[in-house]
Amino acid sequence: MVSTAIPCSLLPFDPSAVSSSAVDAANSTFVRVSSKDKSYALILAYVATHLVSKDDHRSFEVRAGKKSYDSDSDNDDDDDDKTTSSIVVGFGLHRFTWQQHTLHCLRQSLGTPVGTREEAVRLENLVLMAPQLGNESILRAFVDAVVAASEATTDGFFSVYRWSHYEWCWNKVQSLQSRPMATVVLPALVKESIIDDVENFVTDECKAFYETHGIPYKRGYLFHGVPGSGKTSLIQALASHCNRHVCMLQISHPNLNDDYLQTIISRLPPRSILVLEDIDAAFTKDRKKKVEHSSLTFSGLLNALDGVGGHDGHLVVLTTNFRDQLDDALIRNGRVDVHVAFAHASPDQMADMFLAFYPRETRDRALAFADALVAALGPDRPLSTAALQHYFVTQRRSTADGAIANVDRVAIEIDARKKQAEEVEGEEEDGNEDDK
Repeated sequence: MVSTAIPCSLLPFDPSAVSSSAVDAANSTFVRVSSKDKSYALILAYVATHLVSKDDHRSFEVRAGKKSYDSDSDNDDDDDDKTTSSIVVGFGLHRFTWQQHTLHCLRQSLGTPVGTREEAVRLENLVLMAPQLGNESILRAFVDAVVAASEATTDGFFSVYRWSHYEWCWNKVQSLQSRPMATVVLPALVKESIIDDVENFVTDECKAFYETHGIPYKRGYLFHGVPGSGKTSLIQALASHCNRHVCMLQISHPNLNDDYLQTIISRLPPRSILVLEDIDAAFTKDRKKKVEHSSLTFSGLLNALDGVGGHDGHLVVLTTNFRDQLDDALIRNGRVDVHVAFAHASPDQMADMFLAFYPRETRDRALAFADALVAALGPDRPLSTAALQHYFVTQRRSTADGAIANVDRVAIEIDARKKQAEEVEGEEEDGNEDDK
């Protein structure tokens, strides 16, 4: 019960919120956590999975969000349709355990929502409670441990984060099994140069060089080219190779403004690869906005990129399918250090992927497969590496001979997809005419 020994004005909560619980406010330690603190969402998720008893399992929220990467596919076009969900505790008082301590967490709303309709924002915070006075160190240690656990890397896995505009924090949405660099099908010289560049950048010697010369310790990459050509695969492999997290951000989000973007980037987890998806989606080549009602300015985007990382050694990857639509200032030296072009599958890449799926075959057999596939495709059917991977998946029960014999199916599927896309486009045009 709440004791009258402490004036209500000194309590960081409404006494009625804990009136029916075993919390003794007169002999408890309180720590407030702002909803804008990076630990906020992490604490909500932790408490939901560490409640003391069934009686404490009362109030929860299920949150759905975009699922960043599919570890089994490199089709850039499919990622937007995938979602993931997480469970966090809802509003009210929750009793939970951490190490050998029994603690309380009060999630409370502060006033009425600000804004209108779907854009309304609810102001809220958390109050963490530990029994007895002077136990602030326990609560701070708990918060530090939750944050450290979320930022830690695990051998054999890497984490994917997305910025939550609702919670104002980087939310971990996936933990994916590491992807070997050998599974990335790129021209050998291109892949080797990227690996060498990253490995050199993350050395202590390179960090000292940057700091000595007053250069922000960050490295920028532009991955540009056709969809499904390996951009996602390479980002996954780099994260695995360097033991880093991947943080995904769409700069075309209508809620972004200059200060907000700076805040988002300043809260990047340590040892991160920041991926700005579809960098061409926010501004035209002549710096005009593409997003209606967006408050983000082109200069604000440049300033945010210039400020990335500080001394944290972040890798920054900009992705686009349309390099020719980018303003030169966005990709100049210092903002983008390495440009990587992703093209349709070449004969060498076709052979490499054949050997990846049929490792017992010889290089000559792989080249024979590539020759057969090129002949089946003809000059007018470019093939992405994602489409080629899809073919091998469909042939997973076939022998290498079967995969070579069935290459005509690749051309047939390309033609079918093209026809379907043309039909959809025609239906959309007819609908637009009807609306006039």
